[in-house]
Amino acid sequence: MKKKIKYIFLLFFLSVFFFNCTKEDGITPNWPKKADLPGNARETAVAFVISDKAYLGTGFNGSYLKDFWEYDPAANVWTQKTDFGGTARYRATGFSVGTKGYIGLGYDGIYKNDMWEYDPSVNTWVQKAPLPSPRYNAVAFVIGNKAYVGTGYYHNGSTGIYYKDIWQFTPDSNTWIQKTSIPGNIRFGAFTFSIGSKGYLGGGYNTSVYFSDFYEYDPVTNAWIQRASFPTLRSDAASFVINGKGYVGTGYDGDNWKKDFYQYDPSTDKWIQKVDFIADRLKSVGFAINGRGYIGTGNDLDYKKDLFEYWP
Repeated sequence: MKKKIKYIFLLFFLSVFFFNCTKEDGITPNWPKKADLPGNARETAVAFVISDKAYLGTGFNGSYLKDFWEYDPAANVWTQKTDFGGTARYRATGFSVGTKGYIGLGYDGIYKNDMWEYDPSVNTWVQKAPLPSPRYNAVAFVIGNKAYVGTGYYHNGSTGIYYKDIWQFTPDSNTWIQKTSIPGNIRFGAFTFSIGSKGYLGGGYNTSVYFSDFYEYDPVTNAWIQRASFPTLRSDAASFVINGKGYVGTGYDGDNWKKDFYQYDPSTDKWIQKVDFIADRLKSVGFAINGRGYIGTGNDLDYKKDLFEYWP
């Protein structure tokens, strides 16, 4: 009996110790801090995952950036790689298909429509076919061996243009094919992710109108279906997928920077609120590797270079 009481006391002590340590530095147990990005702090960077490594680059911190980094979560180490092949820029779009990564679009003083492929095996960039129309703050999701890129914003010198179009990019043939546009409003700053054979897109804004609507895309039927709306208005959020569920959080709702965080289950079409991110923030990157999610960089009244891991 005494031995059992000692074990219970030890568990209680360790729990209180861990709670106090994490509270002290503003971190909850669900969001342990990882190694900071060694390069410049930034917002509106892009990130993608190839195998068990993440890659992050471009962005803005008062200047446009083009440096490019690899993150190894097993070692919690960042390694600098060959700079992005295009011009320094922000609000670009990034994704990975198979063993290659892609970054393109964005803004460097000119709205861009170029697309570049990164091969981690040789650490080099190759320019690919451009998206037919330039824009920034577009989104992308990947299903199988194809990427779907769309929405965003372009200014032609006199008029601002918001998009709701979606383009399918096939790396094997290096071709773009226009697909069915999202059924909701034109927008930029949306969030996306893919689960299984379906893609998901929601949120964003245009001309100071913020959205919470949310849609599912089926590439077989080339059709969109409206799903349960995101719980609040939201733009510039971070997102990732773990174990068949989507996670979305941080961003801006038109009035406040946000730290709330939600899980989407496609089997029930429901959103569930989870433990908040560590602070209000927007324009961060999100990615997931081996059952853990990550949110990093962004802006919370200052440009950031930190990285936090999410434990579901």
